[in-house]
Amino acid sequence: MTEKVEAPRALTEEVKTAIRDAYAKLQANTPGFSTRRSQSQMIGVVSRALATGGVGVVEAPTGVGKSLGYLTAGVPIALASKKKLVVSTGTVALQSQLVERDIPNFLKATGLQATVALAKGRTRYLCTRNAAEAQGEGAQEGMFGDEVQLYDRPLAPIEMDVAGKLMRAFTEGRWNGDLDNAPEAVTPGLRLRITTPASGCAGRRCAYSTQCPVLRARNEVREAQIVVTNHALLLSALSIGESDNGQPLIAPPGDMLLVLDEGHHIGNVAIDQGAASLPLDDMARRTGRLQIIIAGAYRAVDKDKIGNLLPNEAIDAAARVSKLLKVFADGIAQVWTPAPDEREPLWRAANGRLPEAWKQPIEELADETRTLLNWATAAAAQVAKGKPEDAGHERLQRSLGMALEMIQQQHDLWAGWRREDKEGQPPMARWITLTRDGEHVLHCSPVSAAMVLRKLLWDEVDSVVMTSATLTGGGDFQALSIDNGIPEEAEMVSLASPFDLANQAQLVVPPFPVTPDDRERHPKEVAKYLAAELDWDKGSIVLFTSRWKMEKVAELMPATLRKKVLVQGEGAKQKMIDEHLRRTAAGEGSVLFGLNSFGEGLDLPGEACTTVVITQVPFAVPTDPQTSTLGEWFESRGLNSFNLIAVPHALRTLTQFAGRLIRTSTDTGRVIILDSRLLTRRYGKRIIDALPPFRRVIG
Repeated sequence: MTEKVEAPRALTEEVKTAIRDAYAKLQANTPGFSTRRSQSQMIGVVSRALATGGVGVVEAPTGVGKSLGYLTAGVPIALASKKKLVVSTGTVALQSQLVERDIPNFLKATGLQATVALAKGRTRYLCTRNAAEAQGEGAQEGMFGDEVQLYDRPLAPIEMDVAGKLMRAFTEGRWNGDLDNAPEAVTPGLRLRITTPASGCAGRRCAYSTQCPVLRARNEVREAQIVVTNHALLLSALSIGESDNGQPLIAPPGDMLLVLDEGHHIGNVAIDQGAASLPLDDMARRTGRLQIIIAGAYRAVDKDKIGNLLPNEAIDAAARVSKLLKVFADGIAQVWTPAPDEREPLWRAANGRLPEAWKQPIEELADETRTLLNWATAAAAQVAKGKPEDAGHERLQRSLGMALEMIQQQHDLWAGWRREDKEGQPPMARWITLTRDGEHVLHCSPVSAAMVLRKLLWDEVDSVVMTSATLTGGGDFQALSIDNGIPEEAEMVSLASPFDLANQAQLVVPPFPVTPDDRERHPKEVAKYLAAELDWDKGSIVLFTSRWKMEKVAELMPATLRKKVLVQGEGAKQKMIDEHLRRTAAGEGSVLFGLNSFGEGLDLPGEACTTVVITQVPFAVPTDPQTSTLGEWFESRGLNSFNLIAVPHALRTLTQFAGRLIRTSTDTGRVIILDSRLLTRRYGKRIIDALPPFRRVIG
């Protein structure tokens, strides 16, 4: 990965003029456009960051017009600097909105000329080679063995039929190969078989390369001036540096003007990026099956050694890893035996420190897995040089790709368990879960995104803008900066809402008779309150932190009112929302019951949402392994983990939830929080004061 080169740059008068011209045309050519002071402020922050190689952080509440704000500054700067504007989002919905609506409308209104592409991961696209084989073409047994050895089951006839229909739709030009928009329903098992990981792809050497949806999409991304992607793919691309054919997946970091929309998600995605997991029994079985692929690899390359190993040495290495995994699984029982009635069995290493007795087997597994990984990497590279028109060769390459990813997964886990935690920095979280089938799954994860983002983003990418409606707790960026390692020199601004929130909405915290931790009584009181207090002739949304409580409250609602309630999980999300909008438009009244995913990004203007009920303050779950480990570390340093972790998390989530209410300048309504702890606990006033400036009705 290249070092970020600090070059003195300035926001020139020429670029300022281009931005002002774009904004003037946007205003003139967009029906109903209204100038907003907060949007102008945002354009200024984005301009300074992207034009000078800096970092800007903008909290922009609903109504500011975030996407138009960063496009107005970002597109002219990208065109002038010949750098690529990359917009990364946290949700598929916003990606689609940007590519299908916001960016085309912006370009049309301003007259700016720029190409746009959507960057997605490989497994979002059909692999035409695999799809052809899945329906029987070239699927006969070859000299290298059959990759089915790595699958749990063969495809069902109906799945082979779907693969054929997908191939026909693609080759006839009726579909572009994007599985998110597939014309047929694709099961998880089929998706695995008709996509290809990077390590199993022959790239342009593949016999099917001329009709490859992935290569077509990647070409569009490389040539585009504006790229829309997601946080996970962005960090993955920055992590590996290059794609599998030696070219940048999106753009070189030094040529990237990056906007992190829905930036409050980037920390969790970064933590996931550094995490690893290993299902012991499954990995032991799959590693034990590698001998056929190993033998096939030596026959394919016709060499005595691959990765400095003879065939029998490579087979022995796989056998040793498989045996060691089984032995380790047996050894877990000496440290942890879950209680029979435990609903979600979990063992966590206190302060991230694993038992001393595990040190030697972990070292042995890490070393043996490294040997196997070196072999698989060398084998995949050598087999990739073979004849692409040989169907058996291609099947072997795909199998090696799957094997390489499997071994890499094991290596990442053992590396995380083996690693010494640095003094003065939070430790890795290390824990074990037990599946319903009784299989042990080992986990490790960073507990803070700061180091990951410092390495991949702040020290590498040319310039970065982070924006969201919820980045702070009441305008305080301290927790965000610590969590994400944001550079001290970053310009951080919390913009005012363009709406008259004090007159448009109320924040109601009633003296609720029970606290949320009363498992039996709280759902009953919530149901009673909703029946009495909601306006059942209009639209409302009720947000829960647990599925059990949501379903329990729904069950307790009077039958006459239950008919008006749409509960998340009882149908497809979008169909539920469409039905809710239909009912409220017809004046029938409707209430959505939902979890976190309904509390963010849902746009229900006007009568569709006049009341938002939050059944309890959404504190981070204290039993979460990452949160618990970080909390222990804070406490060991004399700090209050609840104030540093739980309260900032709750504030950001509550602000998102409250943001469902006022979507336009004419919306009115109430946000009601049914959590009496806000009236009785010390943190209550801090949370209430930090929420949007609705008129308070407290107690």
